[in-house]
Amino acid sequence: MQIQEAIVETTEYRLVLVLPDSRKVLAISAVEGYRLPTISIPQWTRPAEQLQKAIKAEWDVHVIVLDFLPSSETSLVCAVAEVLVAKESSDLTAIEAERLQIIELQEQQQAQLKLMLAGGSGLDSPFSHIGWIDEAILWLESETGKTISSKGDIEQYNAGGAFALVRFHTEDHHDYWLKATGEPNAHEPSVTRFLSTLCGDYLPEIVSSRPAWNAWLMSGEAVRVDELPKDPSQLFTLLEDAVGSMAELQMKTQGCSTDLLYAGAFDQGMQVFQKRSVELFDYLEEAMNLQTSTKAPRLEKKRLLEIRTILEKVCERMEDLGISETIVHGDLNQGNILTGVGHCQFIDWSEAYLGNPLISLQHLLLLNKVGNVEVRDFINLVLKKRYLDVWTDSCDSNAVREGFAYMPMLAVASTLYGRGNWLSSLQRNDPRRQAYARSLARHMDLAAQEPVLLEALCQ
Repeated sequence: MQIQEAIVETTEYRLVLVLPDSRKVLAISAVEGYRLPTISIPQWTRPAEQLQKAIKAEWDVHVIVLDFLPSSETSLVCAVAEVLVAKESSDLTAIEAERLQIIELQEQQQAQLKLMLAGGSGLDSPFSHIGWIDEAILWLESETGKTISSKGDIEQYNAGGAFALVRFHTEDHHDYWLKATGEPNAHEPSVTRFLSTLCGDYLPEIVSSRPAWNAWLMSGEAVRVDELPKDPSQLFTLLEDAVGSMAELQMKTQGCSTDLLYAGAFDQGMQVFQKRSVELFDYLEEAMNLQTSTKAPRLEKKRLLEIRTILEKVCERMEDLGISETIVHGDLNQGNILTGVGHCQFIDWSEAYLGNPLISLQHLLLLNKVGNVEVRDFINLVLKKRYLDVWTDSCDSNAVREGFAYMPMLAVASTLYGRGNWLSSLQRNDPRRQAYARSLARHMDLAAQEPVLLEALCQ
C-alpha cells in the first residue's frame, strides 16, 4: 500500500544577511553577478522562528531577523537579518550591498535597506536597527547579573515592526524572554504588568521593563506547552492544572474591573454583549449573504434572530447569577500555557477581556480533544468540578453550575466579538473575517440547540 506524504505549503523568502561590523551582506555568486539567497519555510508558522532555523540548517549562519521589507503581490517577501554567528561557507560571499543586482529589490525595498544599513533614525522600530540585540543583551545582563551563554544560543520567535519575542540562555542555565509589542497590541505590557503584580504566581516573573521599546524581560523558568499530550491521562493532568490555575488567577482579579480596563483589557461584560447584539447579528447576516461556498448551508435571517434572542437571554441570566466579572484570557491555546513551576502560568495577554470567568473555562475545555466521547465527557465533568471547587468560597456553587449551561454560547460570542472595535472599522469587510464569523455563527447555532442550555433558560 502506497503512503502519500502530506503536502506542506511554503513561502519563499529573499534574504539580506547583514554582517554588523562591516555592513556587508552575504550573497551567492552567479554568472550574471551576485544575488541574494532565498529559502522557503512552511506557511502558517512563525516566520522569524522558522527563518532563523532554516538559515542555520542551510548555511550554518545564526541570525536575528530585523524586519521584513515592504513587498508587492508579485515580488518575494524579503527578510533582513543580522548575522550573529557565522562559519565560513563556500556558498555565501560577503560583498558591499551596492554590488547586488538592483533587479532583485524594488525601489521601496532598496530605500528601506539603505536606511537600515546606515542605521538611519527614520526607522519605525528599534528592532529594525542593526545591533539592537547587543543593547538587549546588555540590558538583560545588567538587570540580572548573569551572562548569556552565547549569541548562537539566542532563539527568536517573533519579529517585524515594533514586535519582538526572543529567548536568552545564560551561562548558569537560566532562561529569560524579551517581549515587545506595537499597535494594535501596544497595551499588552500594561495588562501584563498589572496581572503580574496582582496574580504574580500565575504569570512569569517580570524582571525589568523598557518603556522606550514597549518591552519587558520575563523569567523563562516555566516551559511552554508546544503540543498537547496524546495520552488522555497526561492531557487530563495538564488541563486539571490549567483549569485550577486559571480559576485561582481569575479569583484574584475580582473587584478590579476599573483597574483592568485602565490597564488595557477590553470590556466583554454581559451588558456590552446585549447592547451590541443587534449590530453583531446584522454583521452575521451580512457575512452569510456573502457566502459563496456550498459546503455548509447558510444560516438564514430567521435563525440568526432566534440565536440572538437566546444569546440575549443567556446574558440576562448570567447577570442574575451574580458571578463576578474577572479577567478573561481570549487566546487560550496550548502555546500560551506554561508548566514546570508547580502550577500553570499564562502568557500573551494581548486579548485580555473583562467578562464572565466561565468563558475561559470553556476555552480550556475545548483543548480536550480525546477521541473517545465518553472519556472526553468524563474529563470535562471532572474539570468543571475542579473549577467549581476553587470558586465555591467566592460565590454560590449553584449559580456556577447553572452558568456551566450558558458558557458554551458565551464563549463563542466572546471569540466572535473580540475587542469589538472591528465592527466599526474596515476590518469588518475582510473576507477572512467574514468567513471566520460564518464559522463561529454555526458554532453558536449548535450551542443554542443544546438541551442543557434550553432547559436552563426555561426554568
